[in-house]
Amino acid sequence: MQAPAAVADDVVISTLAGRLSAASAATSATIRGYDHAALGAWVNGNATDILYPLDAEHKAAAARQVPQPNDAAAAKSAAAATAFVDRKGPNPFAGLSREQLSAISNDDSGTFTINERRAAFTQAYDEEQAWRTQVVAQAMQEYNTTGKMTNFFKSVLAHFNTLPQLEQSQYPANYASDLEDKIKLDFNYFNHAAGNGGPTPGSLADLLKNQDKKGLDLFDLLIR
Repeated sequence: MQAPAAVADDVVISTLAGRLSAASAATSATIRGYDHAALGAWVNGNATDILYPLDAEHKAAAARQVPQPNDAAAAKSAAAATAFVDRKGPNPFAGLSREQLSAISNDDSGTFTINERRAAFTQAYDEEQAWRTQVVAQAMQEYNTTGKMTNFFKSVLAHFNTLPQLEQSQYPANYASDLEDKIKLDFNYFNHAAGNGGPTPGSLADLLKNQDKKGLDLFDLLIR
C-alpha cells in the first residue's frame, strides 16, 4: 500500500498509515475464506452501516464515536469527517487512493469512526460517478462514430482491474471475463455483425440503406 496523504494540515502521516495498516489487517482476518458472494454481502452490509439516516439521533451517535488509537491526529481526522457529514467542511479523505478509501470505509474494527468510513465511502463513490460520466460520453461518441463499443469495454475492464478487491466484489463474478468476451467479439451494433463485417439483414444499417426504396423514415424504423 502506498504512503497515504495527510487528511488535514496537522495530521501525522505515520499515524494514518498505522491506522490503515491496522484496519486492513483486521479486514483481512474477517474476510479470510470468503468466496465472491460472501465477500459481496459483507461489503453491502458495511455500506448499510455507513449510510445511516442523517437524522439528529443517528448523527449525534455517530459524532460520539472515537477512533482508535484516539490520539490528537486521529481525533482531528474524526472531527474533520464529522464536519464533512454535517456539510461544514470538505471531505478529509480527498486525495487518498481507492485502495486506501476502501480500507477505511470497510473497516468495522473500530480503528476508524463511522463518519470517517462514510467520508471515505462518499469520496470513492463520487470518484466512481465522475469516471462513469466521462467513460459513457466516450462510449456514445465511439458508438455514433463506429457502431462499436469495443474501446468502451476495454476502458471498463482496465478500470475494473484497478479497483480494490472489496469494490470488485460488488460486480458479478464473471464481470471481467464477460468484458473480455465482448472485446474479442468487437461487435458492430450498427451492422449487427462482429468485427468489420457488413450489415446483416435486419440490422439498422441495412434498414437505413433500404429506407428510400420503401419510403420509410427513421421513426418508421424505430417501431418495426
